[in-house]
Amino acid sequence: MKIISTVLILFLISSCASKPVLYPNGHLKKVGKKKSQSDIKLCMAEADEYMESSDAKRILKSAGKGSIFGSAVGAVTGLLTGDVLRGATSGAVIGGTAGGVGEAISPDQLERNYVNHCLHKKGYKIIGWD
Repeated sequence: MKIISTVLILFLISSCASKPVLYPNGHLKKVGKKKSQSDIKLCMAEADEYMESSDAKRILKSAGKGSIFGSAVGAVTGLLTGDVLRGATSGAVIGGTAGGVGEAISPDQLERNYVNHCLHKKGYKIIGWD
């Protein structure tokens, strides 16, 4: 139950992050706040479009496959330790939770990575998200 609570809290915290925070480097000072906000919106729109692409869907699908693998590893561990039922159950719970988190967080993280890369190419430095 602690794992599920921790995962849920991390998901809620991460889902609150909605916009990149820029470091006040020379480029930001040069272009100004209005242009930087326009660039953020542009990069976020591109990221949304990318999330609909087959590449993004392939990446997210692999996260789901990881959860299946986690469940299988837990079951095998149960076989080796002699408590098959407990191992299989634990493996399924941990693997399923990890997979669920992977699928729940991955789209958001993938989108953030895209936006970070897009802004970096434009000359901005990202220090976080708020």
